[in-house]
Amino acid sequence: MIGKNVKSVILAAALVTSVAFSANAMSAEIDTDGDGMASFAELQVSYPELTEEMFGEIDTKGDGLVDDEEMAIAVELGNLADPETDA
Repeated sequence: MIGKNVKSVILAAALVTSVAFSANAMSAEIDTDGDGMASFAELQVSYPELTEEMFGEIDTKGDGLVDDEEMAIAVELGNLADPETDA
């Protein structure tokens, strides 16, 4: 019985996490080339105040692109406005 409850809790946590990430998923307005990532130029269209230094802080993987996870973290930390609510 306890094992079934643990599985239910894990499943619920996974669903909440996936919903949180999808809420900040890269929008088509930002990801204009459709590759699932945002370059500095793509982000700067939606966030004109974005500097290269700020982009470097958001791009935690250092690959020159911001993915959904990096975008979600930047929104959560307040480094970028939430594109879903502040657009």
